[in-house]
Amino acid sequence: MTAEEFKELLLQKTVQEIVSDYITIDDPGPFVSQDAIDYVVQQARLRFQIGADQPITPIVVGSAKLGFSIVEKLKPDYKPRYRLYREGVSDIDLALVSPSLYGKVWSDIALYGANRDRFPWRSGDLADYMLHGWIRPDKLPKPATSRCQDFFDLVTTLNGSTFFRFKKLRCALYHSRYFLNLYQQRSVNSAKLAAQMDEL
Repeated sequence: MTAEEFKELLLQKTVQEIVSDYITIDDPGPFVSQDAIDYVVQQARLRFQIGADQPITPIVVGSAKLGFSIVEKLKPDYKPRYRLYREGVSDIDLALVSPSLYGKVWSDIALYGANRDRFPWRSGDLADYMLHGWIRPDKLPKPATSRCQDFFDLVTTLNGSTFFRFKKLRCALYHSRYFLNLYQQRSVNSAKLAAQMDEL
């Protein structure tokens, strides 16, 4: 799909349809192989001891999924909407969707918070993201708790593999696809409003 074709979709379909039909689908897109996705699942199961009966669904999002970014960035440097994905330069954004994995990290964070002097533990921005059903690794406690360290180690292992070497992989952890869809709707809605303004 080209950026122009995507702009047409923005004018024809709802935000929810675009997210569920084009962004949070299982197809990893042109820059990540299915073998790479399978490797992510294998390593996550191994690291967190999650059985095959518990789902772990890695979903590529962002410019690595579509081939271009739909987000306009103003800081620290301006980056326009619809800039092309550049292999080795652009990040690969990967959403790890897994209630079980999320629960393991969440339990570890809760235990950490329960042992702080103050309740509730002031976790900075972490709580804001968790309120919306996902965890940003850069907001996790430092020094890292056991399960948080496991997550950091998982991402390090993935980045060092032949599947993702030179590809700047970034991972976020989501409780469910529902929360991933909600978050992705933000950027699609922004792009939709911009496309509608261009039509005026």
